[in-house]
Amino acid sequence: MSLFTTDSNNVMGMGVQEAGQYNAQIVKAVADKASTGRETLTLDYQVLDGKYQGGEIRYQTMTWVKDDAEKLKQTIRRFNTLVVALGVGDGVTIESIPQLAKAVLNKKLTIDVDWGEPNNKGNIYLEVNGYHLLGSEASKPNGVRRPNETQSNRKGKGTAAPSPASSDPFANTGDSIDISEDDLPF
Repeated sequence: MSLFTTDSNNVMGMGVQEAGQYNAQIVKAVADKASTGRETLTLDYQVLDGKYQGGEIRYQTMTWVKDDAEKLKQTIRRFNTLVVALGVGDGVTIESIPQLAKAVLNKKLTIDVDWGEPNNKGNIYLEVNGYHLLGSEASKPNGVRRPNETQSNRKGKGTAAPSPASSDPFANTGDSIDISEDDLPF
């Protein structure tokens, strides 16, 4: 008897390589506390269909901020947007972040994802920035792939400086240079 048959659709570490709108299931929901003492809800999503089916969008952390009335109002709106996108009707009381984590696990919805800003190590990851009821349309990657971490980010807020160890401004930037035929000396 054989041990197993290889299957490229059954591998670990499958990731989503493009921003876009994805039908997803919440596969992990963890209530915790940030180093600031604020309560957090961290969610992992798994894409349900399309070319990234099975791919995960991980570590989306929502933080409960109640420093002042305005911040609390924004926090409630953010958490409420998630809950409403999961199909919860008006009038349902959410008692705690741990209760919410338990309730959202394995629920399905449509999420909007885009590339975030580089973190403190310069890495760029997909971030969820919108929630919708699960629709009948298939997931829609938008073709925008992870920006080169040594180049300017997707919003064009500056350009990468050459590393101090190199005097070559084009070293390891991954940039292409387009030269027209009129600029060539031959």
